[in-house]
Amino acid sequence: MDGNTAFESMANDSATVATFNTFNRFEEDRKPDDISSKMFKSSTSLSSVVLEEDSSSASFPRALRLNSKSAELKLLPKSSNIQMNNSILSELTINKFNIKSMGFIGREREIKLLTSCYERMTEGGKEHAPHDQSISTQSLAQSTVQKELVFINGYSGVGKSSLARTLEKEIQFTRKDGIYLEGKFDFNTSNEPYSGIASAFGDMCKRVSKRQDQSDKNTNPSVYSCSFGSRLSAALGPSANLMASFIPELYWILPTRSQSSVSSNGEHYDFELVQRRVKYAFRAMMRALNAEFSPVVLVLDDLQWADESSLEVMDSLISDLQNPNALMIVGCYRSNEVDYHSFLFQKVQSLLKRQDKFNFSIADIALGSYDVDGVNKMIMAMTSIDDEERTRGLAEVCFKRTAGNPFFLIEFMQMLQDEGLISYNLGLLKWVWDEKLIADATMSAANVVDLLQVRMRKMPADVQLLLQYAACLGSSFSGYALDLIWREQFVMRTDPTTDNVKNLLSMVVSSNFVEPCGENEYRWVHDKVREAALSLTDVVSPEFQFQIGTILYHSLNASDLEEQLFNVVDLINKERISSKQHEFAVLNLRAAEKAKKISAFQSAAVYVANGLDFLPSNKWSKHRTLTLALYTIGSEVELALGHGDSAETYSNEVLNRKECTTMEALPLKMAKGLKMCTVDLKYKETIEMDVGLLKELGIKLHWSRATAPLQAITTLMRTIKMAKKAPAPKDIFEKLGPMKDPKHRTTMLLLARLCYACYFDENIFLNVLSVCKVVEMTLKYGVCDVSSSGFAGLGLMALVVRKDYEAAAYFADIGLAMQNTIRGARKTETIYVSHVFCLAWSRPLQHSLAPTADGYDSGMRSGNTEFALWNLLFHHVWLPYAMGKRLGPILEQCPKLLSQMEELSQPEQAICLKVCWQTISNLTTTPALEDPLEGDIFRVGTFAGTSAVESMIHLCEGELLVFYDIEAAARRAIKDGDKLEKMSPGNFVIMFETFHRAIALFAMARRTKKRKYRTHANKLTRRIEGWMQSGNPNVVHYHKALMAEQAALNKKYDLAGKNYKNAIVLAAKTGHMHHAALINERYAEFLREELCDEQESKYRLGEAIRFYEEWGAFGKAGLLRRIL
Repeated sequence: MDGNTAFESMANDSATVATFNTFNRFEEDRKPDDISSKMFKSSTSLSSVVLEEDSSSASFPRALRLNSKSAELKLLPKSSNIQMNNSILSELTINKFNIKSMGFIGREREIKLLTSCYERMTEGGKEHAPHDQSISTQSLAQSTVQKELVFINGYSGVGKSSLARTLEKEIQFTRKDGIYLEGKFDFNTSNEPYSGIASAFGDMCKRVSKRQDQSDKNTNPSVYSCSFGSRLSAALGPSANLMASFIPELYWILPTRSQSSVSSNGEHYDFELVQRRVKYAFRAMMRALNAEFSPVVLVLDDLQWADESSLEVMDSLISDLQNPNALMIVGCYRSNEVDYHSFLFQKVQSLLKRQDKFNFSIADIALGSYDVDGVNKMIMAMTSIDDEERTRGLAEVCFKRTAGNPFFLIEFMQMLQDEGLISYNLGLLKWVWDEKLIADATMSAANVVDLLQVRMRKMPADVQLLLQYAACLGSSFSGYALDLIWREQFVMRTDPTTDNVKNLLSMVVSSNFVEPCGENEYRWVHDKVREAALSLTDVVSPEFQFQIGTILYHSLNASDLEEQLFNVVDLINKERISSKQHEFAVLNLRAAEKAKKISAFQSAAVYVANGLDFLPSNKWSKHRTLTLALYTIGSEVELALGHGDSAETYSNEVLNRKECTTMEALPLKMAKGLKMCTVDLKYKETIEMDVGLLKELGIKLHWSRATAPLQAITTLMRTIKMAKKAPAPKDIFEKLGPMKDPKHRTTMLLLARLCYACYFDENIFLNVLSVCKVVEMTLKYGVCDVSSSGFAGLGLMALVVRKDYEAAAYFADIGLAMQNTIRGARKTETIYVSHVFCLAWSRPLQHSLAPTADGYDSGMRSGNTEFALWNLLFHHVWLPYAMGKRLGPILEQCPKLLSQMEELSQPEQAICLKVCWQTISNLTTTPALEDPLEGDIFRVGTFAGTSAVESMIHLCEGELLVFYDIEAAARRAIKDGDKLEKMSPGNFVIMFETFHRAIALFAMARRTKKRKYRTHANKLTRRIEGWMQSGNPNVVHYHKALMAEQAALNKKYDLAGKNYKNAIVLAAKTGHMHHAALINERYAEFLREELCDEQESKYRLGEAIRFYEEWGAFGKAGLLRRIL
């Protein structure tokens, strides 16, 4: 509980292991430049100032005084001569300190600030977002909701946690649909990612499950499960099982366990993918939770012990622009344990810089210890005494002994009562004490732990032992686990009168050492209490903890052991026994694999080292499989941590053994290759390594570099022919089945990475050979995660090389059908290639809107943020632009999209978005004609250009020239030709870019009568006609408009007028407002220049202006108005 407040059940705040002298030193050394103040000093936009300690405004609550007096009247008989036995005396409350109900003392300003942050959050946003909101298909525009991030800092015992818990009551009184969650980080699990956040979400699952049980009694069964549980399952998707591995309570509310038909073992080697996946899964959980409960208040206690991954999740939750509901995160930390180099300090600095951009506010509340007046008011509250002068002397003594620390003060006062130095005189009806006697008797007081242990040692021996058992189980524990240990220990004991755990726990709870926090769940009221229990006697030795760990290991059932795996293994690892035990090495391997699965690489490395320590010196001969597994995972996690030397040591232990097979060595080499490709960006070296590994697996992609081009073409033709005979998309998985052979699956992973490296190294022919091999192996051995992207890639190659639009669509459909079954990390990549390239040439563009949204969503869930954001860019910008949707909504999305791209560190997508954003912005205003792409958002030459960025710049420059300087657009069309198609082959944007080039060329052909413009325009017209004849529904109005231009150029005026009108009707009917405007503009020029029909020309020009304005191109419309 909190110190500065009157604790609800004896200090619940976290505590440092500090002596009484340390408390004094804290107060003496605390200067205005404390790290907590510097942490927040850099921002002038803080929603509040850091509060200084001020207890002068506190006063003892009148209602509490009245309650105390009424209690006296009820409990005390009128006659003071009545004799009371000990039983009656123990039931009295008047002779006990008023701790649980005394309220907050001297923290009015802090409570007011915290409450104001809460009220600002609840009043600033929507009442509630709909339950069925879709992250993918809905707009990214955020609401006006003001998310709040509040930090409460101070030393151990000053009341940080209790101050935060006032928000729970605030929610209960003001917002019945809100929820309060609390998670606590533990020093002993500081290397375990997400521990505090996971415990908070676990608490959420318990509450929701309890609410579900209550709902099922009153409503149709499973109604609640089908709502929140189903939404949460849909939000998490394939990540549900991953999240449940460290939040097992998820299974309490999820309707079913998600499964994947095919194992996506590519994640085994991709460390960053799992981290991104977990981070996004927490976001998805919060969105689903926030849609059900609003507001959500998430309190994270002891942030000074939080791991970097947890702080990243906290950042991700508070900066989520797609969560439209009210969210408040409160972080409590010990200011004296946070320095300039800590993760927390660095994270706060980063958040301060981004709070405006991501629409949240940061506040900091500093809690200090009490001065003498504050101590006096707290003593008055504890004793229900109204007279300040009467308690003043006692307060001065207590202040000297406790340095004004609230938690220390409570323990000190209880010690005084236990020792008889302060007592309630039932005859006088008042508290009595001797200040001089207290001062003399307590001069040697050490620290709060000593005081706690004095109280503990007065408890029965069994209670003391139980406290020590419980302390070994962590900051919170279950009565079930404690009972298992107690019963096992009871068998070894000879005392037949030992009480049961339930009775002993009730004594511990009544003594305010622990408090219930759920059904048969308990937590220590303060870390200092747990520390005192751990060091109560010499019993809690490493051997003792090892013994408890082994009891749990042998007693827990399989599911409970999996849930408690880290805690059990940590206890077992406390002691190295002389006789090596194989089963504990296996247990450490399980813990290492689980830790690695949730990206807890540091913990995994520790478990690997401990597991090897449990093995004998002849481990390779006696336990070869286990030893190999430990060394392999050790190399992988050390590599993920960036410890190259340690990883090399583990690898060499395996690779230097003569009996090491290719498949045994492969995981080590795969991990090394992944780092080389994705971290070091050494693509040529990656290609060389992967080609070599494929040879070891019996795969030879090409005979030599000289023959690679010819081999690539012939192999592609053969593979396309073979793939056309594949089963129909809907039957593909059933017919082929999953790929089962580990060797084949590993080969597919190598081929996938080789494709990636070849793309960035621009090794086209080897890329073709790799894709073809993926398809061939799929048809021969079955389907794996890589198969879908392989078929989509083959479709792209059929499109680019052979212009076989039907085959491209067929292969894309196969890839998508596979991913609908697999639901792996490559779904987003498959969707992007299929819909942005293959399918757009034979199906309406609007059919790609929902899939690209799904591609974004699935990519974020799986951690494949690169392709997720490419899908996002095309879904929100280029598809709507190509379809002629209004520019205003597209512009509104751009800032939100950019924030997300920058947040996810995807600079290439971010630069491409800026280019698009500047282009659309310049269409809404009038740009500088000498350089139409320049503006405040993007300037050519200020960004390093990748092939994607360069192609985007080329496309956008051409777009602006068509609308603002058609003659320059025509000259550029002749100069650059099909440059875009060479830069981004197969991309659907080539369709409208080709049409716009053709329009510009026809315009200049009519104006200048030069053959070169006519020739190039006719060439592009034939190309678009070929697309239309092959079944492309997106270019029908393109063709009609070009037929009109061609007829006008050939002086077939009647045919030209007819085609212009038909093209305008088609464009308007299909929603292509930009083309309806452009064709009207071209028709107006034809009427004016060729037919001299000024009236009809002005009408058509007016129609062009109307469509341009409806589209949102007000800059272009303004230029036409001048002509009109």
